[in-house]
Amino acid sequence: MVRMVPGVALTGKARAVLGVLLLALSSACSDGAGSDDARKPDTDRAAIHVDRPSALADERIRVRVSGLGAHDRVTVTAGARDQRGQPWGARGQFTADGDGELDLDDTAPARGRPYAKPDSMGLMKEMLPQRGPGVKMIGSGDAFSYHPPSPSEQRSYQVRLTVTKDGRQLAGRTVERRWLTEKVRHRKLTVARDKVDGEMYTPPAGERRRPPVLVFGGSEGGNSGEYAAALLAARGHPALSLCYFRCGKGSGRPNAINMIELGYFTHAAGVLGREPGADPERLAVMGNSRGSEIAQLLAQRRPSVFRDVIAYAPSDKVNGPYLAGASGRAAWADRGRPVPAGPIALDRVRGKVLAVAGGNDKMWGAAGAARTISGQRNARGERHERATYPRAGHHVNWFPYGQPGQEGGADGSIVATSEADQAARQDSWAKVLKLLGH
Repeated sequence: MVRMVPGVALTGKARAVLGVLLLALSSACSDGAGSDDARKPDTDRAAIHVDRPSALADERIRVRVSGLGAHDRVTVTAGARDQRGQPWGARGQFTADGDGELDLDDTAPARGRPYAKPDSMGLMKEMLPQRGPGVKMIGSGDAFSYHPPSPSEQRSYQVRLTVTKDGRQLAGRTVERRWLTEKVRHRKLTVARDKVDGEMYTPPAGERRRPPVLVFGGSEGGNSGEYAAALLAARGHPALSLCYFRCGKGSGRPNAINMIELGYFTHAAGVLGREPGADPERLAVMGNSRGSEIAQLLAQRRPSVFRDVIAYAPSDKVNGPYLAGASGRAAWADRGRPVPAGPIALDRVRGKVLAVAGGNDKMWGAAGAARTISGQRNARGERHERATYPRAGHHVNWFPYGQPGQEGGADGSIVATSEADQAARQDSWAKVLKLLGH
């Protein structure tokens, strides 16, 4: 090492000799550093790049990693927490290219795990419950799905992306998945005040009127359509996620699907149709599984109120009541009279029924039901529509990029159809938005 001594003046010859020494040392250090950098990742420069760090939960994002070493093998992880605080995650092994770059839209994880094709959304779609202190693991024989905090509690949720090599984190980034845009309004509806139980999401006033959408689930009860309703509102549609049974203590709603009145849904449609930005003449209804029955009945029996229907994992007939170890009269009622079990006619429907089904549905024959539905004609003589996905299961409902996990079947089997379900959701959601006028 060459030291400069303060206060000592160098002669011209000394300065020349010192310059030569410094040049030689600089050259030697530069050569050594260059050869090391060619073999090792520049961990100080590794970074995760996302084209949209904050996006709606039904929108794709693109993920790239830069600053790695040539052909580095790294682990990329996606992680989030559900509404109970339980951690979920997925990880994959990836290899960078010769320039130390990794584009998840161009590179699949090694050995096709946890998904087979290049996809920036792949890890986020395949998250499963993770082990950890105090975390109760769900057994491999259980059915489960990922539910982030509801839009009424949080307008978005976060997913953490990390890149590690040999256990050392090289880069990390948090992305936001939003349910609502800033100006979408939310309010809770109650039976005591509004005669319905639900969550209303309304776009900003002054935007052009769009079809409002009444959304509800199936035999799970509760308010399972809330996420989809929030996203529809973010896209300009006033939307009401309606709870018709198992709505919680003190809700004023029953705990079983037994003589559920069509009038309850019709009243909810009236409340929804009066929202700012709603075009009540184009009101649509979206029902999943057992909810697909009442959705079709509403459009058939109340064509002046309901126009279009989105029927997820549908039945083409009215089934019996759904109770826990008790007997009942009928699942649905029309002005106090039981709606008889049997095929559902769709010839009075003013708009279209879009039936979305998985060919690997173990709950019931949704694919066959979708064929029957699409074989019928509406009031204008037009055929109804279907979208069937051979490898998908019962969870083809709602928007893409959610995490369905594993699903159970009526026969007790557990079916891992997550990747096929996600593909079905992505394709069918575009069809749903088209039906609604996008």
